[in-house]
Amino acid sequence: MLLFVDPATERTSAAIKRSRTPDRSSDIIAATAACGAFIGTLLISVPQAQAHGGVDFTEGAVWSAWSISLDIALPTIALLLVYVWGARRRSDVGLSTPRWRHLAFLGGVASIVIALQSPIDPLAERLFFVHQIQHFLLRMLGPMLIALSWPSAFLIAGLPRSIRKTILVPILSSPPLRRGFGMIGHPAAATILFIGVLYFWQVPRYHDAALSSEPLHYLMHVSMLAVGLLFWWKIFDPRPDPKGWPFGLRLMTLLIVILSNIGLGSYTVLKAAVLYPAYDVNGRMYGFSGIADEQFGGLIIWIPSSMMCLLALLLTIHAMGLNETRHEATRLKWTPSNSAAMDYPTTGAALIEKARPKNKAMALGFSIFSISMFLAAIGIGVLA
Repeated sequence: MLLFVDPATERTSAAIKRSRTPDRSSDIIAATAACGAFIGTLLISVPQAQAHGGVDFTEGAVWSAWSISLDIALPTIALLLVYVWGARRRSDVGLSTPRWRHLAFLGGVASIVIALQSPIDPLAERLFFVHQIQHFLLRMLGPMLIALSWPSAFLIAGLPRSIRKTILVPILSSPPLRRGFGMIGHPAAATILFIGVLYFWQVPRYHDAALSSEPLHYLMHVSMLAVGLLFWWKIFDPRPDPKGWPFGLRLMTLLIVILSNIGLGSYTVLKAAVLYPAYDVNGRMYGFSGIADEQFGGLIIWIPSSMMCLLALLLTIHAMGLNETRHEATRLKWTPSNSAAMDYPTTGAALIEKARPKNKAMALGFSIFSISMFLAAIGIGVLA
């Protein structure tokens, strides 16, 4: 499911019932200040809100075109308030949280708001490469940061108890809903959805149709955000197998996504004709030709998106190492009989032999990746 309960959530619920003494940590104060500044920025920007679409904007005026819509602003403010309240409740009962998790969550929410409410939104309807920046924020950066922060415990703790009991628990325990999320949360399904939604909306017919239809454009953004949250939530799930995806499978799905970015991005860069004439209806801004605009857009799909996947791959390898360390510490837990000592390597050769299976698996994975990159390079040459 998209909303998992991490192990600390159950401890939070019990501790909140016992605690009466507030303890406002600096992390919570910083998060509250950021939330207040964010809401203030929205309120100040409301008088500057203009119509969506990018038709009436000039090159000089577009950067002041902050389009504040209630369907995005109100849920965002509510989400931040619930998060901050949940973080405060956890802090009050002595549950500490690394500051980077708060910053990651706020950064992820800010990325999504910037993509949808800032001048990027109207400018994206006049330039293809800006549209790809918007998709990058909605599909990659924003969901990645939110998933990396693992905010479920804060969001659950921040809800009133009546809502948790009467709404949240019945929804999360609903068998049909659990089966549905189990199906789309399967590694193959989540990866296909993540790649497929991007490819679908890059088909010229559907892409141009979304530019000329507000409901379709809204659906484009919602679908990219939804599959982004689903995919990255599963990639950064702190729970190991069997509750979470096996770490080796996470690495493989990231490699597949990298290859998909390379394929689509390189094709968009190297093709010879304009694919998306809808941007020429109202004119591409800042003097960009159709070919140059789409080439820059292809580079956005190709390089930044792949780099974010490489970063996620490194974080996944790090998480895999930490999980193996915890597993070994549990398996080799010292007992009065000292029987666990027999499992510890006593020589360098024994240590190498013990690590050999894991090293082989890692080498195989990177070999497959290298071969895939080689085949991708050949494909790019063929396309060129």
